[in-house]
Amino acid sequence: MAELKDIVTLLDSTLRIREIRDASVALNGLQVENDGRVSKIALAVDGSQKTIEDAIAAGADMLLLHHGIYWCGLRPMTGWFKKKIVTCLAHNLAVYSAHLPLDLHPELGNNAGLANALGLQNCQPEVDYHGTMIGISGEFPGTVGELQTKYAQICDSAVTGIVHDADAPAGRIAICSGGGGEEIYQMQAKGYSTYLTGEENHWVRNAAEDMGINILFAGHYATETFGVKALGALLQKEFDLPTVFIDNPTGM
Repeated sequence: MAELKDIVTLLDSTLRIREIRDASVALNGLQVENDGRVSKIALAVDGSQKTIEDAIAAGADMLLLHHGIYWCGLRPMTGWFKKKIVTCLAHNLAVYSAHLPLDLHPELGNNAGLANALGLQNCQPEVDYHGTMIGISGEFPGTVGELQTKYAQICDSAVTGIVHDADAPAGRIAICSGGGGEEIYQMQAKGYSTYLTGEENHWVRNAAEDMGINILFAGHYATETFGVKALGALLQKEFDLPTVFIDNPTGM
């Protein structure tokens, strides 16, 4: 057993929850409180009803999310939304969420996990999102085609997109997980020829074609499993608690 407050304190500090600006619907930090004790932690990307029920079935009394249960915005406590909250309270399930603070963490973040798994060298913060650097750039020692294959392997996902020359050296690339496709114009302005992101976007594909940029999409979900898993490993080490990853892909 561990104290919920101690886990929250560590997460808040490590992820700089109070310092990093984010969308209001993210509501980063502790979203639902339990009785104050934690014996097992579930890790997941999204706070859906199924994820919550799977976490409870796995015996967890804390659920750590990337997209929290208030992603739907402010709404009445009725119907399906009431069910979600009531399920957490009825089963003593604490819920903690970290969106941009987890995306951008230099060691535990989604983009750091992607960069490390890809074997990127000389990494540095990249991809400005409303004044916050959330992505990473680095050098890939191989061709664009080899990069696409590696991206599919580490995400365990099909990779789509635009590749102008698969045999060209990939060189220095930029990564931004999830829905970072809209930043492709920033990539063009900064001189990147290859950009990796998550969710595919119709007009972003057209822009990549027009600008001569290689863009690779591995899926919003698939690119954002890295952060919560890394946080789980941290908590397991610090508090000697068992963790379980709840895999609930959307296919996007």
